[in-house]
Amino acid sequence: MIHEESFEGVGLSSNVYVLKSAEGYYIFDASGHPDLLSFLEGAGIEKDKILGIFLTHGHYDHVTGLVSLSNINVKAFLNLKDLNLVRNCIGPREISDISEGASLLDKIGLKALPTPGHTPGSTCFYSEGESLLISGDTVFADGYFGRTDLIGGSDSEMKASLKYLSTLEVKSLLPGHGNYILDGGTRAISMALSNANYLL
Repeated sequence: MIHEESFEGVGLSSNVYVLKSAEGYYIFDASGHPDLLSFLEGAGIEKDKILGIFLTHGHYDHVTGLVSLSNINVKAFLNLKDLNLVRNCIGPREISDISEGASLLDKIGLKALPTPGHTPGSTCFYSEGESLLISGDTVFADGYFGRTDLIGGSDSEMKASLKYLSTLEVKSLLPGHGNYILDGGTRAISMALSNANYLL
């Protein structure tokens, strides 16, 4: 994990998660820093071993680092319902639909789960075997959820997404902001659902 506070001087940024496999690295979210690659290389991640970049959604604080990663031969994957959000942030980029990355995700035991509400294309990445959820801005470890009052947000879709996630077994919850937790993810999601039902 590269915590959001590591990306100084850019305002808001997301956490960035790096999963290592025998073949190389998978990046989840691209931060709000246009030179994310320098942070990855500083962490010992060789750019020619990055196998894929997976985005939880299209907000600038999660995608701006694609600017530096576009110079290497690696695909970025996104639910294309959020493609215009990305283009509004960093201009035209070659981005593949999340479905095209399914085989890559399968190699590391993850599945992409559509969880609209924060944005139309919001996506979580779930490992049933590891009881692990990379949740973007859908749900946070403190039992709250992402904003629904931005363009493309939806109260009803957020509540439906949280209800679905609450049916999963989640120990490790890796959110787009704040700290992660390695135990108690399901409890945090259930709390977020209760908060959403009360607040939205």
